[in-house]
Amino acid sequence: MPTAGDQAGSKGIDMETAPATAGSDDVTTGIVSSSDQIVRDVVRGLYEGRYAAGQRLVEPDLMRRYDVGRSTAREAIKRLAAEGIAVVHAFRGAQIRQLSRVDARNVMLVMELMVGLAARQAAENILRAGSSERFRDSLDALLAFEQAGDSYELVRARNRFYRTMTRIGGNREVERLLPSIQVHLVRAQLRLPSEQRFADYRAIAEAVLAGDAARAEEAARAHIRRTAETLALLPDSAFAPEEPSSTSADDPEGI
Repeated sequence: MPTAGDQAGSKGIDMETAPATAGSDDVTTGIVSSSDQIVRDVVRGLYEGRYAAGQRLVEPDLMRRYDVGRSTAREAIKRLAAEGIAVVHAFRGAQIRQLSRVDARNVMLVMELMVGLAARQAAENILRAGSSERFRDSLDALLAFEQAGDSYELVRARNRFYRTMTRIGGNREVERLLPSIQVHLVRAQLRLPSEQRFADYRAIAEAVLAGDAARAEEAARAHIRRTAETLALLPDSAFAPEEPSSTSADDPEGI
């Protein structure tokens, strides 16, 4: 990863910006719970700078900000913790999870593999009825922001692009797993120059639309690699301290 239209699965997940269950709307009534709205806004706030990794989440503050009761604020914190967005410490309360440098790098490595596979499989399926039209629509919506600068609307358009690509690929496991990767904990700090970003989006799209699976995968993976390389430019203060391994090398349960 929190969306407009074209929702991933039945849960209204925003790939790259929402947790795996954030936005689990009531599919019959369209109602979104207050705790869901808080979860979504926290994720959005990570992109907009209203929230930051390491920031404390205090129940009274959430109650005032969102005009909700204590039980709703507490439920939102539980949801954020369950999704890996927040951590709850005994006697210290909750805070937005801050990844270590190694964890952030690993998140991007997993993203590289998953997005690469999604692009490969989309290219393999692009000739199926309606697929190229849907993909072109999502690309056009993304390219409309090329000269507009960074905004959350751009994030939404990018999410739709990746979501459409993944759906065309038809891999339900990728569609299920990709939104659960907590990339929004680092992605807001990782920004390629706009010219490079949009060149990458075009390269991915051209390969997918050409049905060139190998080129589509490499273009997608190269884009994520370039984004991940900007981790090296961030100061150590942007990351949590490294934690020692919790399992020993000879512990069979740690394998």
